[in-house]
Amino acid sequence: MNIQVDFWHVAALLIGFIGVLATFGQILLAQMDKRIDHHNDRLSNLEKDFAEHKSTLPLHYQRREDTIRFETTLNAKLDATYGRIERLSEKLASFIERLSEK
Repeated sequence: MNIQVDFWHVAALLIGFIGVLATFGQILLAQMDKRIDHHNDRLSNLEKDFAEHKSTLPLHYQRREDTIRFETTLNAKLDATYGRIERLSEKLASFIERLSEK
């Protein structure tokens, strides 16, 4: 039992197989292009959202230097108030001493 195949039959099968591979390759490339376009769209949306967030960031958050400056000012005011209370306490103590002596 011998199978005989002409050259043209083998060539036609080979050309058909190559055509099927080329078609599958084109379909895969088209799908990859769609995915890449989809990812590029998502990336551009993320970039827009990030730029918007970056532009509104100073409106919603306080910088570290501003916080330190505010805290320093507040501490200075508290120290001054403590000094006044301390002086008043000393004056009150001396006044009470003078009253007790009489």
